[in-house]
Amino acid sequence: MSEIQVNKLSPQSGTTVTLGDSGDTFTIPSGATITNSGTATGFGNNYFGTTGFSAYIGSTQTVTSGAQVTLTFNTERYDLGSNFNTSTYAYTPPTAGYYLFNLGASFRGGANTNLGRCNLSIAKGGSTYMDWEKDFSASYVLNAGTAISKIIHCTNTDAITVFVNVTDQSGNPSVLGTTTNSYFEGYRVY
Repeated sequence: MSEIQVNKLSPQSGTTVTLGDSGDTFTIPSGATITNSGTATGFGNNYFGTTGFSAYIGSTQTVTSGAQVTLTFNTERYDLGSNFNTSTYAYTPPTAGYYLFNLGASFRGGANTNLGRCNLSIAKGGSTYMDWEKDFSASYVLNAGTAISKIIHCTNTDAITVFVNVTDQSGNPSVLGTTTNSYFEGYRVY
């Protein structure tokens, strides 16, 4: 075994230094520090730059009482990788993996104390993946809200959408729009 001690390693020509051959292993001993002042590439997968999105309902969406309705997340805060569709309100992951989705919705009854039940659902590939319900039938309300976080394994063909089913005892309820009321966002975590 040989040891080379230098303070700087530079390429003889060009701009690339190659260390070892394919299949070689380099060991960095405990206590050693690697300092990067340049651009690091090829060190694992960094999905955050290409999979993140955040969208919201631009203005209040009226829904039919008792009917399942897709939420119209038609305004983007950001869409890294351009995988969210503001026409179909769906996110299609660019690669297979585990994704964290955050969603929230603010509901309003058609009149005071009319809101009876609020279901918020996330669909994967067109089928309900998970459903959350708030039931106010024992004591009707005017407003309600819910926020959900869920990690879902997705493929690159699984369109992820959000829908609601809201029951109002005497009219058509609504899902409030704007950035602070109803949102849908996500990114790949693994």
